[in-house]
Order: sequence, then structure tokens, then C-alpha cells
Amino acid sequence: MSGNDININKVESNILNSIQQLRQVSKDRGIDGMLTVNKHTTFEHRAIQRVNQEQIKQQQNLESIVVRANNFCDDVTSENIDPDWLSAFMSMAKDISGAHMQTLWGKIFALELSHSGSFSVKSLRTLNQMTQREAQIFQIACNLSSQIGYDTNRKIVLNCQNNGKSFLLFNKPQFKSINLGRHKLPYSSFLTLSELGLIHANELEMVNLPLDKDLPISYGEEKLTMKVKNRSSRMKYYRFTNIGDELAKLIPHESKNEYFAELTSHLHNAFTF
Repeated sequence: MSGNDININKVESNILNSIQQLRQVSKDRGIDGMLTVNKHTTFEHRAIQRVNQEQIKQQQNLESIVVRANNFCDDVTSENIDPDWLSAFMSMAKDISGAHMQTLWGKIFALELSHSGSFSVKSLRTLNQMTQREAQIFQIACNLSSQIGYDTNRKIVLNCQNNGKSFLLFNKPQFKSINLGRHKLPYSSFLTLSELGLIHANELEMVNLPLDKDLPISYGEEKLTMKVKNRSSRMKYYRFTNIGDELAKLIPHESKNEYFAELTSHLHNAFTF
């Protein structure tokens, strides 16, 4: 058999598989009426049947999410949930059928019951629109994020600088940033997260830090206390948006030892421990 024959067979196999998949998906969704020979049903009958199937599936999805929410609930006094928020939640959650995503939505429901206002409707919409690939990118970003100072906002540190020993105007030291691409978060991933509204697009800088006060930093379970070396010490970082901070609460932090070692090395440029 020649190479061309093999390629032709592969193409025919792919076409057959596509046809089979089309028919299976169409049947599952109740839209295969014109593909099958069925003289005993009308468009109206098939439409009613399709809507019933969709509603049954949506009911199964919602009940499955409630079961998962129950696993996250505790004995803490709950708060009255906003009815408009609940309507928006159910409208989106009813079409969530994957087990992993149902777990996330169940966790959202449980947290909102415990602390009303934990998740905005904007956060729900963002999560609802995220693809699996985008969710994986966001998880990587969360694993590289730290909390610095006394706020809960998440930041991804780029570099730390200390220009105290630089006296020449045209000979300022060059500081390299952490190569986040080495840690599976290239710049293209930042653009994706920025377009989703999870991370601010521009780099931010922390300057004019007080010399006499401690500056705590948390990276997962790692807790450090720092002090700036001098008034020229500064830190550049990317900051999560409010939506990013809200959704990050759903993701357990997985510390990356190699990244943490590189992070602390950069922190030593401008801080003492």
C-alpha cells in the first residue's frame, strides 16, 4: 500500500468519525430530526422534546452543584443571599455539566451563603465564559502570586530594585525581572488574563516604602517579614483585579519551590529579612 493510499484512508476515517460525532451530538441535543427518517413527528413535537431534555439536564446540573455546595458548607452562621445574585447564579450554573467546574460553582454557592458579597455577578460571568485552557492559565498565575503588605490583593512580583548605590545619572544599574515564562506563564498568558479582566494590563510599582516598618509577604504557606534597605528600594509587579482576587479564592495554592527560590533572590535586592 502506498503512502497516498494510507493518507486517503486516514481522511475517510476522519470524515466517518465526524459524521458519527455530528449524529451523536445532534441526537443528544434533540436536533437530529431531519437527519433521521421519522415521519411520525413534527417540528413542534421535536422542539417540545428538545426543551424537555434540556430542562432535565439543567435540573441535574443544578442539583449536582447543590450537592457539591453542601460538602463545603459548615456550621458558621449564614447570611441572607441576594435574590438577584441567586437568579444570576442559577441562570449560569444550570448549564455547567463538567464535574470540575460544578465543584467550583458549588464552592462559590457555599462561600456566598457564608459571606454574602464574596463573589460579584461580574465574577460569575467571567468564570462562565472561561475556557478550560484559560482556567489552567489562571491557575498557574495564582500559583505564582503573593500577598504583600497588609491587604489581601494578589500580586505577581516581577523584580525588586535598590538604586541606593547608583550615583551616576547615565550609569544606572540594570535589574533583570523574574523570567515568568520559565514558570509556564509567558507574556501571551498575561495578555489572555488581562483580556479576561483577571489581571491589570500594566506593570505597577511599589515605592516610598517606610524604613521603620515591617513588610509581610505571603507566598502560599511561606510567610516572610521584610524591611526595605533604603528609600530607593522598590518593587515592580502585576496585580490581580477585583474579579481575579475573587476567583482566586476558589483555587488551592500550589507552591512552586523553584519559583519561590527565584522570588526570594529578587527580594534580597531591595529588602532585608
